[in-house]
Amino acid sequence: MQPLTRFLLKVAGGVLALIILANVLDKTVLSWTVINPGYTGIKINRLVDRGISKENVVTGFVFFNPIQSVVVVYPTFVQREVWTRSANEGGASNEELSFNTKDSVPVSIDVAVSYLLSADKVPAFYTRFRADDISNWTHGYLRDTARNIVVAIGSEYSFDDVNGVKKEEFLSRVAAELNRRTMPIGVSIQQFGLVGALRPPPELANAVNAKTKAIQDSIRTENEVRAATAEAKKKVAIAEGEAAANRALASSLDDRLLAWERLKLQRAYIDKWNGQMPSVVSGGDGGGMLLNLPAPAQK
Repeated sequence: MQPLTRFLLKVAGGVLALIILANVLDKTVLSWTVINPGYTGIKINRLVDRGISKENVVTGFVFFNPIQSVVVVYPTFVQREVWTRSANEGGASNEELSFNTKDSVPVSIDVAVSYLLSADKVPAFYTRFRADDISNWTHGYLRDTARNIVVAIGSEYSFDDVNGVKKEEFLSRVAAELNRRTMPIGVSIQQFGLVGALRPPPELANAVNAKTKAIQDSIRTENEVRAATAEAKKKVAIAEGEAAANRALASSLDDRLLAWERLKLQRAYIDKWNGQMPSVVSGGDGGGMLLNLPAPAQK
């Protein structure tokens, strides 16, 4: 092989090696990422740091050596998760929470939880849980804690209470206790509530539905009775009023008033009389006339 040819091959090999080396260095020696608003990142030194300090918190453009460091990003805006039995909402597996009431009724519930991770607690949060993805913590530690609280507090209520007037009290207590346990690690619970209704065993659900229908029927019947009673009282009141009015009118028509009314009628007839006698009379004494007038004198 000619010396020139060997030289050119060496040059080509060197250029190729430089290209490969530059590509490797670009991917392994220096890298960068962007921490967007609403997120907090922490840079972890794999070779030196055993824990995370406030100095490791990063925002904006972050450059790091991927061999020595790694950047973990956490959202610091409100997160919402649901734990349900349905595979179409929340996780693909059954994540419902279950508990037994004070009267030994097994109950399952679907719940939604909202929480907020404090940015200044992110380093301590990572140091404790080593969670590179916040959703792993949510469906792990947070769900387990919530389930334990639901089991403990739910056992203090009867089914009728937790399914009725004390439902909101039950949920408020669970939310308050969950918040009390997560606040030290930098997580504040914003909301905890049911998704849908409680699910008791089918036989109990049927009994509850029957009881609800009976109560509704009873209320409807009571309303109908009240309406009928009110209508009857109204009719009685009207009749009593009319009777009282008639009695008052009758009591006011004494003999003197009746005589006065007769006199007024007679006066009205006299005023209308034209002085002529009727052409037909009954009897000779004028008994057939409306008024008993004396017969005219004979000439």
